[in-house]
Amino acid sequence: MRPFTKILLFLFLPAFVHAQHLPDSLRNGYLHATSDSTRYISSKYLYDYYEEGNKDSALFYAEQALMLARRHKQQLAEAYYLDNTAYQLIGMGKYAEALKLVLKAFEITEDPENERASTWVLFTLPFNGSNRLLILGYTHHMFAILMRETQNIEQEIAHYKEARKIASEIGHPVRQMLASMNLGRSYTTVNKLDSALYYEKEAEQLTLQSAFKKYLGQVYLTFGNIYFEKNDLPQSLLYFNKSLSAATEANNLNGICNSYYFLSKSFIATGQKDSALFYAVKGLETMKQLGAVRWFRVNLGTVYESVYLAYKMRGQTDSILKYQELTLLVKDSLYKIRIKNLTAFQSVTLNEQLRLQNVEKDKITYQNTIRTYFLLAGISILLLLAFIFYRNNRQKQKANKVLEKTLSDLKSTQSQLIQSEKMASLGELTAGIAHEIQNPLNFVNNFSEVSNELIDEMNEELNKGDIEEAKAISSDIKQNLEKINHHGKRADAIVKGMLQHSQSSSGKKEPTDINKLADEYLRLAYHGLRAKDKSFNATLKTDFDESIGNINIIPQDMGRVLLNLITNAFYAVQEVSKEKSSFKNLTSLYEPAVSLSTKRAGDKVLISVTDNGNGIPQKILDKVFQPFFTTKPTGQGTGLGLSLAYDIVKAHGGELKVETKEAEGSSFIIQIPYSVEQ
Repeated sequence: MRPFTKILLFLFLPAFVHAQHLPDSLRNGYLHATSDSTRYISSKYLYDYYEEGNKDSALFYAEQALMLARRHKQQLAEAYYLDNTAYQLIGMGKYAEALKLVLKAFEITEDPENERASTWVLFTLPFNGSNRLLILGYTHHMFAILMRETQNIEQEIAHYKEARKIASEIGHPVRQMLASMNLGRSYTTVNKLDSALYYEKEAEQLTLQSAFKKYLGQVYLTFGNIYFEKNDLPQSLLYFNKSLSAATEANNLNGICNSYYFLSKSFIATGQKDSALFYAVKGLETMKQLGAVRWFRVNLGTVYESVYLAYKMRGQTDSILKYQELTLLVKDSLYKIRIKNLTAFQSVTLNEQLRLQNVEKDKITYQNTIRTYFLLAGISILLLLAFIFYRNNRQKQKANKVLEKTLSDLKSTQSQLIQSEKMASLGELTAGIAHEIQNPLNFVNNFSEVSNELIDEMNEELNKGDIEEAKAISSDIKQNLEKINHHGKRADAIVKGMLQHSQSSSGKKEPTDINKLADEYLRLAYHGLRAKDKSFNATLKTDFDESIGNINIIPQDMGRVLLNLITNAFYAVQEVSKEKSSFKNLTSLYEPAVSLSTKRAGDKVLISVTDNGNGIPQKILDKVFQPFFTTKPTGQGTGLGLSLAYDIVKAHGGELKVETKEAEGSSFIIQIPYSVEQ
């Protein structure tokens, strides 16, 4: 039998024996339950009994409770046991599976519709507040533990703080205590010891005020670690002993194991050989009862290491070699399992870079440990490392190729979306352009007909010999031709503007009359909307600063910005008109209006588009410039218009801002540099 197999059997055997001491009342209640609700209650108490003592049994009963909750559509009970199942899986190193469960729990608890989604008992301690928020805080707590074990300290602290905040708001001191307790441990990890003491003192106070003493040992354990890091070894030892007493009283096997481990670590640091060995061996015995626990800081490998170091202090050669070998063997096995689990976890989170950083960090730590124990491992170790580095390099190269292809595809898709948005805006203009062209064409036709008649009259006068009257008629004909020429040029300008809008931008700035450009797009957008909805009317207000003159901009691009903002303003007032159309008394009171103004302010030009629509809700205000975000119904907006407008204004060295009041309207303000051709 291989050595590692023997170790696993040796490790799991006590866990199976421990299960034989299950309290008869709980086991009989579960086995002979006459209904699912009764079986759920039994599973709940069995889970609580095993939670910190036997992960295999705890996992079994958590999954039973989860299955029953799902069967009876008890959503909050389902979320609670999704979290409990995840907690046990995290302790077994199964991070990817745990993450899926925690995310599902978030999906349930973040939905206000599930406020009263369970009638079954959730927590042992009574609580009269919001069970949904209570379990939401519990879910944040589980996610923080997952982040701790995958070494994402920033997310760990952030989610513990969110759990503490929720617990404080709903008035649940036990959950607040547990969050503060873990925050103390987190801040100890990053050596922010003053913050660690603050949260741990809060946890101690809340624990002593309540009847819930299950984790008092963990609170004292963190105090011990804080003082250990402060190099106050007497105070550290005092708290480690208090931790052991409290964990023993609460029958918290996990807490007892941790206390033994850190007591051994403390005595090793102070050179007390007998005490170091005693607590190291006790920690090993307790760890074996817990089963194959793979917490990052305290696990079977670190406990074996403390026994090895204790024997090393005593100079007992045989025991040194035995436990050194066991340490390396178990650490190597747990390391490989951890790497495998982290890989699966990162494939779920799509956070490959974080995984590589953590794996690389663990790899360096592991390699340094191997060097410490074996010093010179020979050419075989070097070859093995070379192979590992070669393989990792190949994997990184493959990943880079995939990333480059993905980036290329994204750029291509982006170009297509931008062109699609341009064509969509061109469609908005079509009706307005047709209306604008029709006016000068009518003038051209009318003046042409009149001029033909005048020519006939002039010929008649010439035949009569009345030269003076013929000259007067020719003067009228000339005026008509000038008007025809003027309106022809107007139609030509409109067509050119349409072509410019539909073409790709040259990217070249040129002197442009911003007032004329703004006024043109305002009228085109209005007539375009009127062509689609004859019932729509709105007051158009303009206030142009004539002192601006021509400024250097890319007219095609700035035209697209103006068109998007003006079209959105018309959409906003049109929606209000539709809402009030069902109430005759309200329709008469509401007058849709869109204002367009320009103003020079020092070295800047301000262009404002204002509507008196419903305004933008504050909760989505920070999203309006994000790509693909839209409040319009499906099929009526791409969500790219404001995003592209924002980018165009930025490219001009300016800013695009929004000011809004709900139920009163919105103003989009373009601010660009005042730049004229030199």
